[in-house]
Amino acid sequence: MRWYIIRALLVKEWQRHLANRGGITLGFLLIALAVLLKASAPKGDSSGAGAGMIGGIKTCFLDYDRNSTLVTHLREHRTAEERQQIAFRPLPKADTVGGYIVYPTTTGGLQLRQIRAEDSATGRATIHISVWHPQGNPTALAPYEAWLWREIRRWNIAQAQVRGITPPPEPEFDSENQWLLTEAHKRFQDQVAAAVRNEEPDFDAKVAVFGAPLTVATSSKGQLVPDLEVKREGLGGDVLDLRGVIATGFIVFALYFTCVYLLPTLSCEERERGILLAQALSPASSLELVTAKALFYPVAGITLAALIAVVSQPVIVTRLFFWLSIFAVAGGFLGIGMTIAAIAKTQRAAFLGGMCYLMVVSMLLLISSLNDIPFLPYFAVEFHAPRILHAAINGRVERYHWGNLIGSAVLAVVWLTVAVRMFRRRGWQ
Repeated sequence: MRWYIIRALLVKEWQRHLANRGGITLGFLLIALAVLLKASAPKGDSSGAGAGMIGGIKTCFLDYDRNSTLVTHLREHRTAEERQQIAFRPLPKADTVGGYIVYPTTTGGLQLRQIRAEDSATGRATIHISVWHPQGNPTALAPYEAWLWREIRRWNIAQAQVRGITPPPEPEFDSENQWLLTEAHKRFQDQVAAAVRNEEPDFDAKVAVFGAPLTVATSSKGQLVPDLEVKREGLGGDVLDLRGVIATGFIVFALYFTCVYLLPTLSCEERERGILLAQALSPASSLELVTAKALFYPVAGITLAALIAVVSQPVIVTRLFFWLSIFAVAGGFLGIGMTIAAIAKTQRAAFLGGMCYLMVVSMLLLISSLNDIPFLPYFAVEFHAPRILHAAINGRVERYHWGNLIGSAVLAVVWLTVAVRMFRRRGWQ
C-alpha cells in the first residue's frame, strides 16, 4: 500500500464532510448534550432515577446451601411465569468476586440456609432466609418473598401430615400477602386471651417475620415446625447511575452513526455518482480504498466517542479498559458498516440496510432477554458494547466484563474479515 494515495483518499473524505456538514453538526450536538448532562445531572440525584428505569427485579436467584425436601418443594411449586423468574442455584456455584456473591443489575437474591437441630447451638432446627434486595429498594423482592413464605408454610403443613399430625388448616393465601398479618394478629389475640385467663401458652420459640415477633408451638412430640430467621440486606453495589447510562448510549450511538450509517451511505452515494468506479480505475488499489475508509470513519467515531466520555468522566482517559473497549466496538461496527456498503447498491438501500440491521438485532436481543435464550446474544456486538463501555465509564470492571471485551473483539475480527473480502470483490462496482 502507498501512503500518499491513502492520504489523498483521507483528504477527500474530510472535504466531503466539510462540504456537507450534517455529520459534523450531529457530532457537535452530541458533545453539547453530554456537557448539558454533566452540568444538570449531579450524580447524587441521578442514581434514584437510574434505578427506576430498570423496571424492577427481572430475575430472583434462590441460593440454597444443600438439597432437601424444602428445596424440592420450592422448585416444584412454581408457576410457568415463576419458573422463568426464579432461578435455583447451590451456593458454592453462585458467581462470586472476592468471596462475595455477585447479583447483576435487575436481579436479587433469596439465600436459604437450613440448620439441623443437632448442628444448632439451641438444639432447634432453623430455616435462615437472607433477602438481598437492590440498595435503597427493600420492597423490590416482595412478589418473590410472598411466594417463598407461602410455599414454606405449605411445606410445613405437608411435613406435619407426613408425621401423622393434623396441622392447622391452610390459610387463604392472597397476592397482597395479607394472610401473614392476619395470622400474626390472630396469634397475638390468642396470647392475650391466655394471659387474661392466667394460662401459660405453649409457646417457647420466637420467629421474626417482616420484623414482627411471632412464636412457634412445641409439643411432647418435639419441635413440630423449624424456627425461621429472616435477615434483610441491601446489595453492596451502587445503584444504576443514570448519567453513566446516558453517556454510554451517546458513545455507542457515536460509533454506530459514523461506522454503520455514514460509511455505507456515503459509499453508496459515491457508487451512484460513479466516483467509486473512478477511484477503482485510478492508481489506487481496492485494498487502499478499503484502508482509507477503515481509517477515516472509525477514527472519527472514536474521537467523537472519546470526547463524550471525557466530558462525562475526565479520568476515563487513564483507563486502559476504556480504550480497549472503544477500539473493539469500533472495529465491530466498522465491519458491519462495510458489509452493508458492499451489499447495498444505492444510498437509500444503505440507509434502510442500517436501520433494518439495527431493528433485527434489537428485537433478537429483546426476545432473548425476555425468554432467557442463552448464547444467542453473544453473537451481537450490540450485546457486549453497552456492558463494557458502561463498566469503563463507572470504573467498575469485573471479571465477566473482560469476557464481554474478548467477545466483542472476536466479533470485530469476524465482521472485518467478511467486510474486506466483500468490499474488495464487489464494493467498488
